Amino acid sequence: MPSASYRSRHFSRLSAVLLAIAVAAPAATPTPTVAVPAATAKAMLDAQIERCLALRRNHPREALDLAEAVLADPGLDTERRIKAMSCQGVAANLVGEDARAVAIADHIALELERHPQLPDAYRMRALSNLGAILHGAGQIYRAEKVYAETLDIGARLGGKDALRIQASTLNNIGMVHADYLDSPQAADGYFQQALALSRSVGDSDPQLLYNYAVNRVRLGEREPALEALEQAATAARQAGNQLVGLRVRSAQVMLEHPGAAPGTLAELQDIRARQAGLPDPGGEAATLARISTLQRQAGQRAQALDSAQDALALASQGHNPLETYQSLQALIEAHAALGDTRRALAYAERAHARKLDALRQQRLDLLADLQARNQDAVSQRELQRMRYEDRIRSLNAEKSRMLRTLWLALSLLLVSAAVAFGLMHRRRHRQLRVVSAHDALTGLSNRSAATAALNLLLTQRCQDHARHVLFLIDIDHFKQINDTHGHHAGDAVLVEVSQRLKAACRPDDLVARWGGEEFLVACADIDPAQAQAIAARLCTAMGHTLHAAEGDRAVTASLGFAPIPFFDIAPEGHPAPRWDYALRMADRALYAAKKHRNGWVGYWGAQLPDDATAEAVLEQPEAAEGIVTVFASHSREPSRLREQSLREASAQL
Repeated sequence: MPSASYRSRHFSRLSAVLLAIAVAAPAATPTPTVAVPAATAKAMLDAQIERCLALRRNHPREALDLAEAVLADPGLDTERRIKAMSCQGVAANLVGEDARAVAIADHIALELERHPQLPDAYRMRALSNLGAILHGAGQIYRAEKVYAETLDIGARLGGKDALRIQASTLNNIGMVHADYLDSPQAADGYFQQALALSRSVGDSDPQLLYNYAVNRVRLGEREPALEALEQAATAARQAGNQLVGLRVRSAQVMLEHPGAAPGTLAELQDIRARQAGLPDPGGEAATLARISTLQRQAGQRAQALDSAQDALALASQGHNPLETYQSLQALIEAHAALGDTRRALAYAERAHARKLDALRQQRLDLLADLQARNQDAVSQRELQRMRYEDRIRSLNAEKSRMLRTLWLALSLLLVSAAVAFGLMHRRRHRQLRVVSAHDALTGLSNRSAATAALNLLLTQRCQDHARHVLFLIDIDHFKQINDTHGHHAGDAVLVEVSQRLKAACRPDDLVARWGGEEFLVACADIDPAQAQAIAARLCTAMGHTLHAAEGDRAVTASLGFAPIPFFDIAPEGHPAPRWDYALRMADRALYAAKKHRNGWVGYWGAQLPDDATAEAVLEQPEAAEGIVTVFASHSREPSRLREQSLREASAQL
């Protein structure tokens, strides 16, 4: 396959030939339009996107311009558009344009939501890039959710490409724990997992090795850090990655010559100049912080202060938490060396406040997400109370710590505050996990979480001729399974059915255990034909064989469905727009399906006349001719069923 540089030269020559033809044409004759073949145009776009991806790390400004040129093409397909936006978002991170990066990330997320048919392998890469962009812009909670989805797809796909993406994602999660959660011990575990996956496919990622080495420095392990830096330097040279190579060398110089050996300061200053030319503001800030330390050790106190201030200014250009804390520490030490204790304490408080704000924002984002998934009034009041109590506890703890530690040494203040807040964060995290919204046996959403999700579903608008649809599923003869084979066999059937149900549904569908052997699925924005197809697919997916000591047994399920709102048009005040009415209609449909077993029945309301009542239609849906359309997997006799329904209705009067 020709290289990217070869393709680029080929397209450049083609453009030059076309331009020469246009210039050579007579002035009186209109210039003919030369149509570029579709395959050639796509190849040119691919070459531009690949060049953008190659430039985004070392030359982010140039990558931004190239991505904008690609995205200006009106005929750009979805996959190439997402790929170009991924390059654009990472480049925006590197030049410190956080708001722009977040806007790009929002566009990528919207494109992925609009196109669920994209292949899993492509979606996995797109999600990996989306998480990296959100991470780089400081949107940590959103990034972690995207990372979790990326790992799930990678585990499902398998293969070398998936392992590489999983390694990259684990590296990013490690950076979250190291930079934002102040937990290098937890970060080390993620880095080691990422390294193991990367090595299993024969890769040697210089950035991953560098992150692992820097985290080892945080843990106070000098020799392992030097070994990892050496490996990172080799990998960076082989990959031609100058940005990472300079960062690695800067860290190596400081670890190899901690005592300000002759020439060390000059080498760091040379590295800083080369980083400024890339540009790499984060790496340059880290190098300046190290220069400040050496200048202070050499007695150059004023120069040390200037270097530390320059480092902080560079680190503040983007979300560079590690470099920001390094710069603040250098400023603290420089002011302390100059005898300015007041300014040293002020910068110490600033560093401490940044860590507290980052952790608090993480927790508030988590609470906000939980609140969005629990819309009922009781849950909202409880979450609001938890949020205010948490804020009060955080403020009181911060105030108490500051009062206790002002008289202690500066290093003790930072360490004790970080540890105390970290412990409180983990305790709160454990408390939130206890209030989980998942069924303990099947892992699906439980009834409470499903109820909240259905309340939220009501707020979403549907397209024309489409509605939200509830599917109620019941395992056939489940009591016989328990009685014959024991409850352990019944539990095994529930787990197997839940896994098959989850696999058969779309990622955005609500899948829940409604109670006992009943399951609930909610699909947004589908029409009657899609609802029937989904019902057939779910029924087929549920069927399997239970292997037990008493002998094999076929397991089947029955299904009933109904839309939300149930009627296309209903009188004002009618309960049909509510999901609980649709659930009752789905239950009636399930009851009808259970008469045949291993099948499905669906009721779909049309326009409800003013003289019809909600309860009358609910009690005898198949008698409501012209009002309710009946769908079923088994053949049904509408006239006989309608007469039977009418007789049952008369008997109740």
